[in-house]
Amino acid sequence: MDKVNTVLVLLITLSLALIALFTGTGSVSGTIPIGSSGISFQAPKALPLILTVIWLLLWQRFMVLSMHENKPEIDKLIQNQLNASGFVHKLFSAKKVGFPGAYGVSKWGWNDPKIPQAADSNYVHYERGFLARRFKFSYFGNDCSGEGLYIHFGPKASNIQNGALTPLNLGYWKCLLFEMKFLVIRLFDTPKVGQHYIPHMIAWGAVLTILITTIYQSII
Repeated sequence: MDKVNTVLVLLITLSLALIALFTGTGSVSGTIPIGSSGISFQAPKALPLILTVIWLLLWQRFMVLSMHENKPEIDKLIQNQLNASGFVHKLFSAKKVGFPGAYGVSKWGWNDPKIPQAADSNYVHYERGFLARRFKFSYFGNDCSGEGLYIHFGPKASNIQNGALTPLNLGYWKCLLFEMKFLVIRLFDTPKVGQHYIPHMIAWGAVLTILITTIYQSII
């Protein structure tokens, strides 16, 4: 945790420094000597480049540490919220898979190390991946003829509906909106959420500042 906090502070500090330099609210003067070699950089030209390289390395390091330290807990918070909200019913149409009336949700029927054995019988597993959102759960009820029916969502197979949503699916963007609405509130009352996202937001602010300033200077 100390490593995450240290890199976090450095990342935010450098991000703000770059924003100041590229917007003109901060400046440097003089030269930057390289040890006792007698060589020095012109600070106004070299410092922004040096800071940018260090900043990118810090950002990558923070991303790795934060994904290890913070993401599992954040995923668990989102998982709990999704199960409490019944959000899954908005993503996967029970009517389209054969339920004309009442139906219920049941836990994934196969052994899975990611799904707690003590989870509730209506537990929906939700996994956040790179450009994908994955679900594992089942619907149960009666079909049009009154016969019992189970429909499983998970890794697509002959007896399993596709439980993965990608950017090509509208449901994927609904998931992102659901997460965003939940996490915006948690930024202020859950330390790990703020610790994970706020440095990224400030770093992306630095990216936009650098891009806009670079484009503006190339035009004028």
